[in-house]
Amino acid sequence: MPSFHIVQTGANDYDEVERQAAEGHRPRHSVPVLARRLAARLHQTEFDGPPASLGDRLRARLVGTPRGWALARSLASRLGRDDVVFCLDADAGIPLAAALKGRRDRPKLVVYLHNIDRPRGRAAVDLLRIGGVVDVFTSCCSSQLEFIRGRLGLGEDRTRLLLQHVDNRFFTPGPPAPGKRRPAIVSVGLEQRDYVTVAAAARDLDVDVWVDAWSPNARKSSRAFPAELPANMSYRRSTSVELVQLYRDADAVVVSMFPNRYAGLTTLVEGLACERPVVASRTVGLADYLEPPDGITPVEPCDPAAMRAAIVQLIERPDEAREQARRGYESVSRRYDFDAYIEMVAAWLESL
Repeated sequence: MPSFHIVQTGANDYDEVERQAAEGHRPRHSVPVLARRLAARLHQTEFDGPPASLGDRLRARLVGTPRGWALARSLASRLGRDDVVFCLDADAGIPLAAALKGRRDRPKLVVYLHNIDRPRGRAAVDLLRIGGVVDVFTSCCSSQLEFIRGRLGLGEDRTRLLLQHVDNRFFTPGPPAPGKRRPAIVSVGLEQRDYVTVAAAARDLDVDVWVDAWSPNARKSSRAFPAELPANMSYRRSTSVELVQLYRDADAVVVSMFPNRYAGLTTLVEGLACERPVVASRTVGLADYLEPPDGITPVEPCDPAAMRAAIVQLIERPDEAREQARRGYESVSRRYDFDAYIEMVAAWLESL
């Protein structure tokens, strides 16, 4: 029987995450659920492995972290042909692939790519030559897989698209909060977000614009926000429970993005799961989710006029907006269901 390992950059308290999820305070996280399904051992770079060496610190200037390289060295010395390893990010996966080079009895290695198509990622892929070590690259964006196939000369059998998932037990439809005064536009997230376009699109509309622009994984960019907020636009930082209600209050969920190749997926599928119509920028990173555009009105990035027209149509044609929201909600169970995702990924890893 194979032994499964999940490797991840960071230090997440998944016991606490699962406790909060069980109490209904936050959505489930796929990592501990998948680990339990596979009886896999979870390795996190900030918890596991030996102290980082000087060599680890030097390699981390290219990709990953010193502790990530130390963990990769430790795992490479212990894993063999009966192991299957799923690395959840390139900062964990590339060091492990480099540490396994030349091993004939190496484990099966799967590496999930988030945003490898950037200068440091390209340099790491080129210099470390990991194409022959990683069995399958996977991502939630076809653009990342197209990049790695082209960069390493891989066939399509060496990549796999895993669409973004959502905890659709937590993000669910429901009524708007009592006392809602007028239509509301909700926009959530920080990475690669373009709130300047949202502000310009809705500035003269009789709507409230609520922006929850906080992320543990991204920093605020000055280009993302207008120098002065319109009178109808405000920021907030919601708990997970408050975020569900924020989506339910929305007449439209707007995913406004700068052109990019990877970001914006979480907000999009959460809005669909709450049965709200979504307006989304037509970026390369969202391409897999806009064809077919179930529940989504695509608009060109950084185009306030197009975004305004899409918002106005949803507000002025409520029957059409409800039908669009219904189609989007129905697509969640087909494409983004949390439990189906866990079972599909587990069965695929077992097949390796």
